[in-house]
Amino acid sequence: MSAPVAWLNGQLIPWAEAAVPAWDLGVVAGAAVTEAGRTYGHRFLYQDAHLQRFLDSLQQLRFPQPWSRQQLEEGLDAVLRHNSDLLADGDDLGVVICSTAGSNATYLGRHSDACTTLIHSYPLPFGLWQPAFTVGVRLRIVSTRQIPADCFPVSMKVRNRLHWWLADREAADVEQGSRALVLDQAGNVTETSTSAVLLVQNGKLSAPAGAVLNSLSVQLLERHAGELGIPFQRRAIPAAELQQADEIFLSSAPAGLLPVLTVDGQLVRSEGSLQGPVFCQLLESISRETGVDLRARMLQG
Repeated sequence: MSAPVAWLNGQLIPWAEAAVPAWDLGVVAGAAVTEAGRTYGHRFLYQDAHLQRFLDSLQQLRFPQPWSRQQLEEGLDAVLRHNSDLLADGDDLGVVICSTAGSNATYLGRHSDACTTLIHSYPLPFGLWQPAFTVGVRLRIVSTRQIPADCFPVSMKVRNRLHWWLADREAADVEQGSRALVLDQAGNVTETSTSAVLLVQNGKLSAPAGAVLNSLSVQLLERHAGELGIPFQRRAIPAAELQQADEIFLSSAPAGLLPVLTVDGQLVRSEGSLQGPVFCQLLESISRETGVDLRARMLQG
């Protein structure tokens, strides 16, 4: 097959035919658990961690779990092996694993536990983030707040993201091209719609604690910071601290590390380069682990 494939409910199918039924609760209620990552040199390096978080989320949210870890691994390996062969030299894949809560009984006229489980990939060149990497991300604190943890565990990666969509629209209305930075109910920093937020003060690296995703990219940074001797902590970060930060950057599995240029129009680093020393140390350390020169890839465009 010369076209990309996807794994849908245990079967390899053409990627273009992958679909979720209109009666599926993933569509009807936004009730879906998801994982999103990427390959480095055609290797899904953090596959085990993504699969474990995926399975843990299904169990904790009491979603149907019709597929074993081994079946998911086999499906994932088949998709990545086939689709990687279709890439141009130097390109890599974005990877998505998703499963829904089942079917809507009202639409079907009967009860059904049938869910949709999908594994698919798509070309994801690092150069997609070249502007953000070279110019920096502009963040805007918005009025939309993070979903409280007593609604559902926001530490899990799910597809219920309407608040993020609204937040990004609000940010863009104030400053075109900016991204939303969402606070919790107490006014502490949480995350953006696609990335974790980290800040550096006096050489110490901090990540928000509380109502945030259990981010695998932050876990990766914590490990690399430890290896580099950079102090790291998870804590409540009041929004006012952003104005005193020496560095602010974003982290996600698909994009890696992206420097933040401004928060609400105020420059983060008024002196020196856009990319601070801690950012650069971490970027180089992750490049060594993945075997991919991330700076060079980002600059290729």
